[in-house]
Amino acid sequence: MHKLSLFLLLNALAATIAAQDFSGTYTGMYNGDPVSLILTAAGQNAYTGTMNDSHLTYTIAVTATGKNLKGTCSEQSLGLSLELTGVLSGATLALQLNLMGSAIAFDLQKAGAQPTTVARQPASPADAQHDPALVGRWTHQSNYNSGYGQGSMSSENVMIFLADGRLADGGSRTVTSGSDWSGTSSSDAAGVIEGMRWHTKQQQLFLQTTTNGKTETQLLGKYYIENNNMLITGQDGTKVLFYKG
Repeated sequence: MHKLSLFLLLNALAATIAAQDFSGTYTGMYNGDPVSLILTAAGQNAYTGTMNDSHLTYTIAVTATGKNLKGTCSEQSLGLSLELTGVLSGATLALQLNLMGSAIAFDLQKAGAQPTTVARQPASPADAQHDPALVGRWTHQSNYNSGYGQGSMSSENVMIFLADGRLADGGSRTVTSGSDWSGTSSSDAAGVIEGMRWHTKQQQLFLQTTTNGKTETQLLGKYYIENNNMLITGQDGTKVLFYKG
């Protein structure tokens, strides 16, 4: 694993929980009726496409977080707009459509999908510690201003340190604005991050990842906690501040 700048700490975590590639063709059956779904990437973690059964064609617009999809499924001729959620496990996409409290659930298979290796939770080193002061929900905030009145961006990312050494994704939120525009994007908490653990030694924070059976350890830096604030100083001197809550 390459050494990480502290500014890339959140990106490293995000990369581990990065959304899978949902683009492609999926097929299956619902109540004996063939169903096909085609998804195409439309931006970072965003997909559009169509879903067809033997009667109707639906327009799909979704965003991906980890292995999860969330968005809308619309049928123009009938004026239908349903909430769509999905979970991709290997080649199987488990979909659920919701309309006014009624749920329709079915599975589709991705064409040409290759078998995936499920990440296992790595074991912490024998001398590793899990400092209780780190346990809990930590938020990192960042702000950017163009300085020329053209726009600004603020974001926050949440990660959760569990007492047993596991890490969980607490979600993120980004707000952008300019002189005559604004926008907000967010991703829901994705839960425990498979194949990743944290531990501490002598006020140093380590991240351990296991991919395809191979475990690697990365020193993130020295940490200092006071008044529910945590400052992590990377090996290159970069400092990143988190607050608890």
